[in-house]
Amino acid sequence: MKKVLVFGSGSIASKHIRNLLDLNFYVFVYTKNKSFKVNNKCIKIIQNLNNIPRVEFSIIANRTSDHLKYLKFLIKKKIHIYCEKPIFFKNFDFKDIKIKLEKNNLIFFCGYQLLQDTKVKYLKKKLKNQNIKSFTAEVGHNFEKWRNYKLINNRYFSNTKKGGGTIFELVHEINLIQFLFGEINKIKSFKSKSKKYKCEDAVVSIVHTKKNIIGTLYQDMYSKVLFRKIRAITSGGTFEIDFAKNQVFKDNKTIKIKKKDNDQQTLLKRNLIEFINNIKLKKKSVTNYNNSISDLKICIRMHENN
Repeated sequence: MKKVLVFGSGSIASKHIRNLLDLNFYVFVYTKNKSFKVNNKCIKIIQNLNNIPRVEFSIIANRTSDHLKYLKFLIKKKIHIYCEKPIFFKNFDFKDIKIKLEKNNLIFFCGYQLLQDTKVKYLKKKLKNQNIKSFTAEVGHNFEKWRNYKLINNRYFSNTKKGGGTIFELVHEINLIQFLFGEINKIKSFKSKSKKYKCEDAVVSIVHTKKNIIGTLYQDMYSKVLFRKIRAITSGGTFEIDFAKNQVFKDNKTIKIKKKDNDQQTLLKRNLIEFINNIKLKKKSVTNYNNSISDLKICIRMHENN
């Protein structure tokens, strides 16, 4: 049975572990969470990285502020890397990491599982030959309910200085905008600071891409209603994805697309399988790394401008 190392034991890490077990991997979990218990013989908790076994690859799925530390550790150990998004929350030597990934022939993959969603793939195909006039993207989650434990100020996801906050937690939309409408050239963000936590709770951004497409982005980390939508206004009509309803619309009429499960667990598994296939095919992933860095740089710019 092939072995994998997972950093983290939170909700996303647990979903990865479940998928790894389904794919017949033996999972070593590095976690400092003493309350994390397992009752599966194919999972082993480790608390010392000095004597880790030989593994096929590793998944970094702990808090964002620790990502860079373990990214460097895995590169040094010459282990293929699947890293949850965002890759980090501060500037660092992007080029040095890239050079080391290439030098050691390591496969890097970032956890943007929404790119595996059939609705996103459908829209990407439809927009290929369209003159896109503008777009809107909006997302809202109630993180106090989404997380499985009480949200308090010292939790990283409610503290901007620890890599949390709306911009970093809801980075999927930045990735989707750049995937669907082109690299972001300019972005102006207006932030509403939370009175309860050490982060922004809502962000409205005006976006301009290098393809000369303008759009708006709304991100809400403490919305009481779950929503996630992307709308593209084109010369051939208005296309819209409603992730919450799992539907696609054109000019407000429902479009029938090939039905597939698009729940988070399934999308994470598709992403993981693509990563594993890249390893098998020795497919270099510099583009994946570059895209992850591009998303991070946009998030940093959103924090810096007023």
